[in-house]
Amino acid sequence: MNFKSLVQFATAYATARRLDRIGSRTRIEALQRRWLAELLRDIGQQSRFYQEYAGRPFSEWPIIDKQVWMGRFDDINTVGAKRAEVLDLVSHAESTRDFTTSWNGFTVGLSSGTSGARGLFMASPAERAQWAGTLLAKLMDVSILRRETIALVLRAGSTLYDAVQALRLRFVYVDQTLPWGQIVGSLLKCNPTIIAAPARVLRLLADQGVPLTPRRIISVAEVLDDLDRREIERRYGIAVEQIYQATEGLLGTTCEHGVIHLNEPHILVEPEWQDRERTRMVPIITDLKRRSQPVIRYRLNDVLRVTNDACACGRASLALAGVDGRRDDVLWLDGVGTRVPIFPDVLTRVILRGTDELRDFEVEELGPGHWRVGLAPMPPAPACARLREECAVLARALGAQPPRMELTGVLLQPLAEKKRRIRGRRALQCAS
Repeated sequence: MNFKSLVQFATAYATARRLDRIGSRTRIEALQRRWLAELLRDIGQQSRFYQEYAGRPFSEWPIIDKQVWMGRFDDINTVGAKRAEVLDLVSHAESTRDFTTSWNGFTVGLSSGTSGARGLFMASPAERAQWAGTLLAKLMDVSILRRETIALVLRAGSTLYDAVQALRLRFVYVDQTLPWGQIVGSLLKCNPTIIAAPARVLRLLADQGVPLTPRRIISVAEVLDDLDRREIERRYGIAVEQIYQATEGLLGTTCEHGVIHLNEPHILVEPEWQDRERTRMVPIITDLKRRSQPVIRYRLNDVLRVTNDACACGRASLALAGVDGRRDDVLWLDGVGTRVPIFPDVLTRVILRGTDELRDFEVEELGPGHWRVGLAPMPPAPACARLREECAVLARALGAQPPRMELTGVLLQPLAEKKRRIRGRRALQCAS
């Protein structure tokens, strides 16, 4: 990290530390309004895609999704990058596993594509320093001068993460696509004080009793459910924290009470409610600090559960009861003249309640009202019958026809792929 980047990093860190514990909703919203005005002014001048919206109210700027963000990549970015050229660079990095590649000094990368389409992302050196400073401000529970070894197990590396290495922090990237023995060997060799890895990697480490002694464990890149959390915490004796991050930016982190808070005021969230009770939403996000590849009114494919309870940490930033996964992780059953959504968190609770000693499960929607439910270990016949009845009771309580269920073992899945325990075939429709 050169001197300029170090100054940018330190400034971002100090600012984020100052803003992290804001206890006033009014202050958060005032900062968002100020930063939003600056963002719309800059992007309206610099992005060909947004020029026609310059000077218009924010509500008239278009809501976009990944298809638009990628399809209009050349017009949306403000630095003259061409999608074909950047895609060639990141595709080469993926094949060679050399993630030091950059485009004219900009960090570039490729998402995993679990939503059905892979997304390009890019960040300037200043944005890289901003991201690193903000992330560490959210995660460092003690002074940044403390010596730490941070092991990050991910499918792909990035020079974004290189910016985390500062002062006495040592960052170790562990390639998730390597054979499992090499992943374990790398972790044992570096003996990290902090491990950040997908939930299924953390669960494997716990199941195999890998003798690591981290003081913090952070789940990234995948939904962390209660089944995995319980086993990880049982093995290592510490609470599992979470980072909620996507190609589109750093979206949220857990506080000291284990509650995920969205990264306000740095991002603005417009909720697209999915139920009448307004407990679940699809977020439409605007990153108020990103300029090279702006993220403005971008509809994510995630379903978030919100809570109206004030968090004991005192932060006024929006708190989540959970991240339920993708919109297409919602299953649908036929009701009377309508389709009824079955949300992942509700179904998960039923499965865990209906079967004893369950260590893993998955649900795949094979067709309308037809599910394959994988269980490990396979329960005895009475427990399987009880699970079928529990799911039927849930369906009838929601006004739907019970599903047809095939009970199988859990299918093997490559470690480098994201774990999605519940996988639907149809996109979630906003409930009216």
